Amino acid sequence: MHSTAIDRRRLLAGLAGAAALPILPRPLAAASRGPLYLGGRLDDQGQYRVSGFRADGDTAFDLQLPARGHALASAPGGAVAVIFARRPGTFALVLDLHAGTVSHEIASPDGRHFFGHGVFDPDGRLLYATENDHEAGRGVLGIYDREQGYRRIGEIPTYGIGPHELRLLADGTTLVVANGGILTDPALPRVKLNLPTMTPSLVYLDRRDGRKLGEFRLPAELHQLSIRHIAVGRDARVGIAMQYQGPAGDPVPLIATHRGSAEIRPIEAPARLLKGMKHYCGSAAFDRTGRILAISAPRGNLLSFWDAEDGRLLSSATIPDGCGVTATARAGEFLASSGQGGVARIDALTGTVTPIRAVGLDTVLDTGHWDNHLATA
Repeated sequence: MHSTAIDRRRLLAGLAGAAALPILPRPLAAASRGPLYLGGRLDDQGQYRVSGFRADGDTAFDLQLPARGHALASAPGGAVAVIFARRPGTFALVLDLHAGTVSHEIASPDGRHFFGHGVFDPDGRLLYATENDHEAGRGVLGIYDREQGYRRIGEIPTYGIGPHELRLLADGTTLVVANGGILTDPALPRVKLNLPTMTPSLVYLDRRDGRKLGEFRLPAELHQLSIRHIAVGRDARVGIAMQYQGPAGDPVPLIATHRGSAEIRPIEAPARLLKGMKHYCGSAAFDRTGRILAISAPRGNLLSFWDAEDGRLLSSATIPDGCGVTATARAGEFLASSGQGGVARIDALTGTVTPIRAVGLDTVLDTGHWDNHLATA
């Protein structure tokens, strides 16, 4: 197993003192140059932004946000994506990826706020967003219609508290929701109100009628293990990244998988690796084959890569405050972003880290602080 840290001095070599030039949209970037990657960040002037870039280091666009963003949902076809506000934010911006502009702003209704994640249906028409019904102390999925200018047309319950990430299975109808279990109130934005009684869950829903198809929980002794981030691999296998809200010394699992009607299966990590995660996993992603699961642990500056079918550790890598992770077009390869600046390719089989250099005078990839998530358009 090989582990390589991002060399920030090498990554930024030659860029010191370069002027911070505005990034103009490049709407005609050729698809042959590979996928467009998306992420939120805080720039060196203290402004929150959302950026689109390619793996060759070229920036497609760099747009200012009204406040801190969190995660992005990409519509099928690669023309549209939505960035959601970090909880308890009430905005989401629709991005025209061809023009590199904001086309719509979505506001959550009174009595609701976003939890930072969403997903489109297979047609790219309906957008589902995790939201907080804070007065009732329950989670819901808000439903927004793209053909009606992203008007909110309804909601369905998530059958839990604090829904965070949601994904759509390959059947096109089943949504899987990570109910983190943590009760919050926008009047106390970052306060966790129910840690002694929290009950996280993984819930499957039929998006067409909101019917609950399945609900799965961890053992009672792990009720403070918040199910936060999920990814879907092949054969509808769900990878789970968790955050522990209990005593600091507890050696609890932080990674799990789930499939079908079986119980949630925690993955046993080596003790040293588990300790290095510091009870906090920040993002989950599968590679393009749907078998290799990447899990970030930003508080431990750590990414780990697993065979999701047998739970075997493949490698790990050191990324300073590394949280955002998404698959590239290559099997076994991911992009990861650093909260200290910089984006890198990682080979999941070896843990080899290769920084991506920005093109020309563009400094978007290298500067500022990348936020929690990356997405592929």
